[in-house]
Amino acid sequence: MKISIGILAYNEEKVIGDMLDSLFRQSVFLPDFKAGGGEEWEIIVVPNGCSDQTAVVAEKKLEIFSKQTTNCSYKVEQVERPGKSNAWNLFVHEFSDKNAEILILMDADIEFDDKNTLQSCLQVLKENSHASIVVDLPRKHFEVSEKKGFREKMSLRASRVTLESNPAISGQFYCGRTLELRQIWMPLGLPVEDGFLYSMIVTNGFRQEPDMSKVVRAKGASHFFEGLYRISDLYRHELRITIGTALNCYFTWDFLRFATDANGPGAGEFIRSQLVKNPKWYESVLNNQIANRGWWVLPRGMLFRRFDALNGKPLVRKISRLPITLIAFCLDIPVFIAANRTIKKRQAIGFW
Repeated sequence: MKISIGILAYNEEKVIGDMLDSLFRQSVFLPDFKAGGGEEWEIIVVPNGCSDQTAVVAEKKLEIFSKQTTNCSYKVEQVERPGKSNAWNLFVHEFSDKNAEILILMDADIEFDDKNTLQSCLQVLKENSHASIVVDLPRKHFEVSEKKGFREKMSLRASRVTLESNPAISGQFYCGRTLELRQIWMPLGLPVEDGFLYSMIVTNGFRQEPDMSKVVRAKGASHFFEGLYRISDLYRHELRITIGTALNCYFTWDFLRFATDANGPGAGEFIRSQLVKNPKWYESVLNNQIANRGWWVLPRGMLFRRFDALNGKPLVRKISRLPITLIAFCLDIPVFIAANRTIKKRQAIGFW
């Protein structure tokens, strides 16, 4: 089995070395690991629009690693244009091995927590033929700290509420079947690309009703990421997520769902064909969607998203989670007002 790992990086020279060291410590790359399916690996780093030494640092680390293993090749593919969507398209459709059966997408600033993360995710794909994407458990870096302040504790509690719902795709790390991922093309400038990917996966390119069971979380698989707890950082992050989620709703559920032929090749091919005709097609679709709304352009019900995670929970659990949910709801209000204003001014596409 051929497995291709794509590491999408933007100005990550200070952290990509540690991330690669963490990757090399995964059990599947250790000398005594017994591969169950004769796995062959390739690691492809895609520095996109970098102005630092990300590519140089990655090249040196990968060269050292290549001397320690016989079943893994590597390369660094520099891309001048910045943007995760463009880097994703290039890795999935051009850079990765044409015979790869599984693609693994990673950010360059994470570190694996459990050494069996890759092994556990691959095992799920082998045993569960229905699953299209397998994710792990994202953990904030300060989660393991013995001393946590009030803001860190509140951040962790909010994360636990979110993780109790159906597993979502985190762009930080996920494994997927190549056949399905290569049916998808991402429009350039797409914010929150993992939300778009999730919609495409669970609907089979908008050719069927949503099937959330196509995204599965592997047990015993996790990674650390840089958690945010400063108010300014959290505000900026939530603003970007809110804007990206709104644009994804306009583009996927309000447009692609109706524009895609259920008996055709799917929304991915439809997107690719439209972008070939008009590179600014995605932007024009969003502008039309925004123009057809009133003064409040955010999707209906979005303001109460925090309460969705409480649905179906036992009464005791709902009561225990209600305080943090209410706090998060109050903090959402100024974010939503700012997001609504940004979208109305046509300043949302490419917002970061």
